[in-house]
Amino acid sequence: MICLGGISLALPRQQSISDITRGSRSLTPLSVEQLQQLAKTITVKIFAKELLGSGTLLQRKGQIYTVITNAHVLRAAQPPYQIQTPDGRIYKASLLQVAEFQQDDLAVLQFRSRDILYTIANIKDASTLQVGDEVFVGGFTSNMTAQKLSSQAEKIFNNRFVFTSGKVTLLLDKALEQGYQIGYTNDVLKGMSGAPLLNIHGEMVGINSLHKNPIWDTPEVYQDGSQPDQDLQELITRSSMAVPIRKEVLQHQENKS
Repeated sequence: MICLGGISLALPRQQSISDITRGSRSLTPLSVEQLQQLAKTITVKIFAKELLGSGTLLQRKGQIYTVITNAHVLRAAQPPYQIQTPDGRIYKASLLQVAEFQQDDLAVLQFRSRDILYTIANIKDASTLQVGDEVFVGGFTSNMTAQKLSSQAEKIFNNRFVFTSGKVTLLLDKALEQGYQIGYTNDVLKGMSGAPLLNIHGEMVGINSLHKNPIWDTPEVYQDGSQPDQDLQELITRSSMAVPIRKEVLQHQENKS
């Protein structure tokens, strides 16, 4: 059972582990090449009339796939939304209205695939992270945006899919507005919001949400209305940010999706 904001999703164990990440159960680190390939298999493009952002294949139940992304990705355009899967197929997507994420910058889409099986993310509680841990983000962006990438990311930029590595810089004790709580050094760009934040074992520990050094200059505020001190404020600004995954073992219940 995974808890994201105010929604609980039942994740069938046999469907939540990809072929690539089966070894991660023994805590064997994956290579950068394996992590990049994994990110490509669980990350989708979200469209309206143009690319809005990225999403992560979170769950499969029968023919229905659930995709997690950022709410601000969907606010960029009106529905109908479409999802392009890693094999290039395009599906009509519907917004899961029963998903309530309280103040978190999260949203859920669903689509139906009658004959194609897709890999879904392997979920890991973000509380396992520590400052200094390596983390990885793979998502989609435009060619124009990609020109702004650092040399590290440019080396592995291919067909609008961008994969970057970095390290955790901060783990906030309480969430900022919109649920941001994990900071990291990875270069992320417009279009990569909604992509999975992966640990070294290929497990998704968060949803990539906010790039570092935003063009606006407003103080970050916690969800309770208080503000970080100045030093922490500066570190937040210099970090890309994610909404964490919180995985809890709760009482057995039907998946409301």
